[in-house]
Amino acid sequence: MLDLAADRIHSFGPWPASSPVLLACSGGADSTFLALAWQHTAREQVIQGLAQLPTAIVVVVDHGHRVDSAQDASAAAAIYQELGFEVQIKCAHADGTANEAELRDARYAMLLESAAQHGAKRILLAHHADDNAETVLMRILRGTGLPGLCGIPSRRQLTPDIELLRPLLRLRGPEMRRVLVALHQAWIEDPTNADPSVATRNLLRQEIIPQLAAAATGDPISALLKLSAEAREWHEAKEEMLVAASDFGCLPSYLRKQAIRDELRKLGVTISPTRLSNLECALLRRGTAGVDQDSKLELLGGKLITART
Repeated sequence: MLDLAADRIHSFGPWPASSPVLLACSGGADSTFLALAWQHTAREQVIQGLAQLPTAIVVVVDHGHRVDSAQDASAAAAIYQELGFEVQIKCAHADGTANEAELRDARYAMLLESAAQHGAKRILLAHHADDNAETVLMRILRGTGLPGLCGIPSRRQLTPDIELLRPLLRLRGPEMRRVLVALHQAWIEDPTNADPSVATRNLLRQEIIPQLAAAATGDPISALLKLSAEAREWHEAKEEMLVAASDFGCLPSYLRKQAIRDELRKLGVTISPTRLSNLECALLRRGTAGVDQDSKLELLGGKLITART
């Protein structure tokens, strides 16, 4: 399992030795496995005579949304210090009413701040295959389209200079925990993760997915991951076709609508299927279609662009 994680870390190379990388860790099983995977990969690099990995700094974010959050952050830091990592605790100062999205935004803000302090260009996160499947299911319940079915991306440019990497997306959470148990490696269990009332993801993980597993003949996690992989292939093929297409009008209607959605997404605009069809027709007839008072869609040399009105 550690070898598989090492292969994924290798796949994100080359790793410039001039700047450190950040490992976003909470003290939980997933991020503790990530820390061990980084150390395992670094050892393998040395054994194989390959270029050494850059220094890794563990960042523990104290969200500040619970009375004992500072104590939990200190306990988490102790785990990684014992493993030999340099550790930084960042305090986000969120309040107890913050929702999942607000906590995530606060966490990313702290990671970006830490990256700027250390000159880091890459931040590793510990999301794994089960997290990805849960994300896909949540998006299905919200009525997602093809892009949402693609799940969690393995890499994402957070800023022009800083990239998020997720090397564990092909690994299953329970298998990672079994590795930790076999290695007698301690981690911290966040009691709120077991409470379905705290977050939608908890409800899916603790109740909905087990019920789906009991009612179905197969593993719902595996089924969701297969759906996500196929959606990603279709999405990438669609992107390649849109880039290669020299004339918007020659595209199939489905891809024309996808292209319109992609442009509108840049503007933060969501529209109904009827409005989408109307925009498509207007573009084909006139080569332009108004979105709102400030922007419009235009065909320039057969390519779809967004323009100001």
